Amino acid sequence: MWVIDTDSLNREATAMLGLPLDADLSSPEIFRSIYWSQPPEDLYCVVAVQPYRMNERLTIQQGVFLCANHGLFPFERCLANVLAHASRSNQPSAQWLHKIPVAAEARADVLRHLDRINISSATLFPGLDGFCRSLQLSVQIREADGWPGVSLAADREEWVKGV
Repeated sequence: MWVIDTDSLNREATAMLGLPLDADLSSPEIFRSIYWSQPPEDLYCVVAVQPYRMNERLTIQQGVFLCANHGLFPFERCLANVLAHASRSNQPSAQWLHKIPVAAEARADVLRHLDRINISSATLFPGLDGFCRSLQLSVQIREADGWPGVSLAADREEWVKGV
């Protein structure tokens, strides 16, 4: 799982690209100027933008997209370039990006804790698809907890009907 400080990332990218500090990086005009031109090599970066068009899932997830401004360079290279630019400017870019490893054996615990704070497939993906994913994860969590009747595939259908 990755965590990124999008505000700091965007401030640095705005400075790199020579845009005004209050520039709306998600506006169609600025988005086109960033992504439809080929920047000099030292200006490859990643910017967090709000989607131009929203749908139910994006609204619920409060989603943003991390977009690299050059399609031929790998995303990681563009992200590394903006972080390196910040470091050269004595910005604390090492604090902007964190990887949180989740061990496979901790999956059930993590999903259980997320569910307790109402983050599940059902809440992130509204509709039947999200509900079904959520139900499947619920069964997997109960399997990991060793609930009676869930661990045997033959009993699983009866258990789900009883939920």
